[in-house]
Amino acid sequence: MTSYEVINLQVIGHALASVSREMGVTLRKTSCSPIFNEGNDYSCAIFDSRGQMVSHGEFLPIHLGSMAFATDAVTRTFRDEGLEPGDMVILNDPYVGGTHLPDVTLVAPIVHDGRLLGFAVNRAHHLDIGGTAAGSFYSAARENYQEGLRIAPIKLVRQGAIDRRLQDLIVANSRLPGQLRVDLEAQVSANRTAIRRITDLAERYGPDAVDRAMLLLLDQSEQRTREAIRRLPDGDYRASDFIDNDGITDVPREIRVTVRVRGDQVDVDFTGSSEQVDGPLNSVLGYTYAGVYMVFQAATDPDIAPNAGCYRAINIIAPEGTIVNPRFPAACTGGNEVACIIHNTVFRALAQIPADEDGGPHVMACDHGSSNNMIISGLHPRTGERYVIYEYPEGGWGGNRDRDGLTAIWSIVGNTWNVPVEVVEERFPVRVERYEIRRDSGGPGAHRGGLGIRREHRLLGHDARLSIVANRVRVPPWGLDGGRAGAAAGFVIDPGTGGERPAAPEFGSKAHDVPLHDGEVICQLTAGGGGWGDPAERDPEAVAADVLAGYVSVRAAAEDYLVSVDAHGTVDAEETERLRRARRERSRTEAASS
Repeated sequence: MTSYEVINLQVIGHALASVSREMGVTLRKTSCSPIFNEGNDYSCAIFDSRGQMVSHGEFLPIHLGSMAFATDAVTRTFRDEGLEPGDMVILNDPYVGGTHLPDVTLVAPIVHDGRLLGFAVNRAHHLDIGGTAAGSFYSAARENYQEGLRIAPIKLVRQGAIDRRLQDLIVANSRLPGQLRVDLEAQVSANRTAIRRITDLAERYGPDAVDRAMLLLLDQSEQRTREAIRRLPDGDYRASDFIDNDGITDVPREIRVTVRVRGDQVDVDFTGSSEQVDGPLNSVLGYTYAGVYMVFQAATDPDIAPNAGCYRAINIIAPEGTIVNPRFPAACTGGNEVACIIHNTVFRALAQIPADEDGGPHVMACDHGSSNNMIISGLHPRTGERYVIYEYPEGGWGGNRDRDGLTAIWSIVGNTWNVPVEVVEERFPVRVERYEIRRDSGGPGAHRGGLGIRREHRLLGHDARLSIVANRVRVPPWGLDGGRAGAAAGFVIDPGTGGERPAAPEFGSKAHDVPLHDGEVICQLTAGGGGWGDPAERDPEAVAADVLAGYVSVRAAAEDYLVSVDAHGTVDAEETERLRRARRERSRTEAASS
């Protein structure tokens, strides 16, 4: 291969990544729902003709690791009938290539002069896809049938023309039919953008060069991933974590993992995890695989181009009939919640690998560990039309060996944005009365956990209903190496008043069809990240800076960090030393007596 050819292949590779990003811009600019054009709850990718993901935009890892299941389902479904230029296949069935029902996927073949170059694929979360609960998050669901419209792979677009009857059938099952119609067409537009751009590449460089560039990207990512794994010491690393409950029975359910490192290969084995649950907290394989892949992407070398080549070195064992691989028709809308706990658990296992001269894997204490799904729905008092507010706010990341955890940011499961207060208040009959960082929510540690947030909505001129599918209320985010847990999440109605009451009294983080009345406030508290290291080893000046910033209270500074500091950030060094010396003496006494 000449140097000219090598350069061309690299140019094509970067162009493929650019196309994926442009797909996302198209989707955002042509959609109408705030979850698309403000929250960015979607993903876009390019697959090669063999069904391998070769590039994607910087969107949701939880989608990107799972879209290969959709492409595979489409190619298998249409093996005999075939796919024509201009066709697009729609699906959302969690057991046939999907994740949970609100995530709708469109797969389109990219054809140039009769030759299949690959596939344009996008997946987006729609605000309502039908089912028992508005917003399609039904915490008491026992079967997938209750959670919304199930769409097995079927052609929504045939040779460039949208099947309007099929589209009508789909949108008729939604509480927000007009919005769903526009947003589906935005997904169609995103794929058309990719088709134009990839065929332009084939015109310019030739289809063979485009195909070679795709294979080169995959092989390069595989090679670099294997090199990163090879730097980890061989061994078996075990961990477990829990979801709060399944929304049916208030009993924690376990995710158990063994990570086996052997040379440049890793087995991630979930044997021993809880059996599939009765409620909607089950993770289908797409979610489970994504929950593993995103951890290794972050923990090894985040600069590796993320594509299917990265995944060749990772073998996942998810026993059928468990919470990480349920049997149909198990309910699974809360599978995104389980995926959060999966990635927490795998991080916890990798944290057992000791740091070396290379630093070891990039791991952190537990993040807020939830999508924090909260739905407010009702009839708009001004228009009489039904509305659905979907809140999925950010929380704290865990501290790590080098720095504090990030504050008020989404889990690495997703890369979504918050919906601005101005947009919420303009579009919906609510007022956002508080949106702030939760003081003292970050887990204490030598490196503090990031802080969660508090967000409050007041209903204006109407009654409404509330649904919640979340986690980390019963099981708070854990710390590492002596760091403490972050503050648990919470949901409260009319906080600080005589009418204060829990929004989810039975299950803490799960509720459905909770009545809300005009003027009432629903308060959502997201969890903070776990701390890393003994909080008594945190620099007193760093604690003082946290007090000044409003991250840590004067009381918590003394009780958790053993730092005497006033509200102005002035440290009493003598008293701080006395507090820490007393702690060291107690520790020595306890160690001697044991």
